[in-house]
Amino acid sequence: MNENSIRMIPTDWLAHHPDNPRQDLGDLTELAASIKANGIMQNLTIVESQEQPGDTDGICHFWVVIGNRRLEAARMAGLKELPCVLSDMDHREQIATMLEENMHRADLTVWEQAKGIQTMMDLGFTKDEVSEKTGFSKTTIERRLAVATLPEKQAKEAVGYGYDLLDLVEISKIEDRKKQEDLLKGTPVTVHGIDTAWLRQRIRSALQDQEKQKILDVLLKEIQTFAKPMKNSSDRWSNKYEQVGELTIKIEEGAKVKYPKENGNYYYCVSYGDIEFYLPVKRDRHQKTEAEIAFEKRQHDAKELNERMRENRIAFCASFTPSKMQEAHLKAKLWDYVFGWKCRYLTNGEFFTSYHSWSIDLFRKLAGMPKEEGKDPQESLLEEIERRNIPKGRAILAWMLCGGIRADDRPGYASQYDGNYKKDEDMDDVYTILMDNGYQMTEEEQQWRDGTHPFFRKETK
Repeated sequence: MNENSIRMIPTDWLAHHPDNPRQDLGDLTELAASIKANGIMQNLTIVESQEQPGDTDGICHFWVVIGNRRLEAARMAGLKELPCVLSDMDHREQIATMLEENMHRADLTVWEQAKGIQTMMDLGFTKDEVSEKTGFSKTTIERRLAVATLPEKQAKEAVGYGYDLLDLVEISKIEDRKKQEDLLKGTPVTVHGIDTAWLRQRIRSALQDQEKQKILDVLLKEIQTFAKPMKNSSDRWSNKYEQVGELTIKIEEGAKVKYPKENGNYYYCVSYGDIEFYLPVKRDRHQKTEAEIAFEKRQHDAKELNERMRENRIAFCASFTPSKMQEAHLKAKLWDYVFGWKCRYLTNGEFFTSYHSWSIDLFRKLAGMPKEEGKDPQESLLEEIERRNIPKGRAILAWMLCGGIRADDRPGYASQYDGNYKKDEDMDDVYTILMDNGYQMTEEEQQWRDGTHPFFRKETK
């Protein structure tokens, strides 16, 4: 077949060019109907396939450079042959031709434009040549080249969700690949599209964190000449160290450092992107100070107080025998707690869909169901409840409270860190459930709950 001569080529011999920037051909219904009624009005431009015949079972002999929509529409219309012109253009010219043909189509996505321009650059085109071929300004080309660096799968999906070009360019400035992927796929999509304000806030935050980390890396090289990293960051809250300085990193001020004035054996800890400086407390390592002894005793007393109140609640639940009205009320409330989740401990009501050994052990204690030796491992929890004749209302109450009474996560109103009073909305929910079902708080318990307990009036140095 000679250049510019038109020949009829079987549609089975034709395939879409693998480097065509236009991947989505759009709705072909009207074009197929027109071709069925009037035939092909314009020939296709094709090149010889660079694949070996064996790679395609001898079917695909040519790639379509111009006319991909016509090819698919013709197949829909049932045509078996199409008028084609075979071109001898090289691969570089093929890419340029397809880009010129498709780049300004309204339905070509930003991602497809970006990948097309990147392909031209890979083939040796300069930005000036790409600009001349496509009609895009250099700024437009640079932006799309930035988009082309993003993770392909997530970027294509993000474009489909409606991500703005400039947002994609900003995401490309983030150097961490994992963070790029998270920003491209982690934005809520509603009937009105993506939450643009939320997305842009996350992008700004990620870029600020990146810039802050770069400043931090510079600072740490200098700081490490006179300070050691604290091995266990939680030690900064103990009595082992005394904080003597803090450096807040401000991006606009660059890498300016104000070091502590005292001389000494410094340690540093990075906390939320800022740097804190510490000195070891000078004392006999084997001898605790009076303040430390008093502080530890207060922690112990707070834990003991919380545990005593906890045992009151467990004792009530383990012996709870509800009336029919209470049981009906609990069944109705269970629905609220499964889907409204008043006890905020297990996210999304996890306890109601799965449980672990700790939660079942707690449930047994609350429901008054001690473990049995030789229990049938195939017996379900419901079957065991019915066999033991446990009131259903008690089992429901125990189930609802499992997220709120655990000793390690639900200490109560006495902080086990320093012994001071703290408000606890989750524990308030626990007492709401209990008192709705006849629980009566002791005077001490009420004082513990509202912060008037004598324990809280003790001053601690």
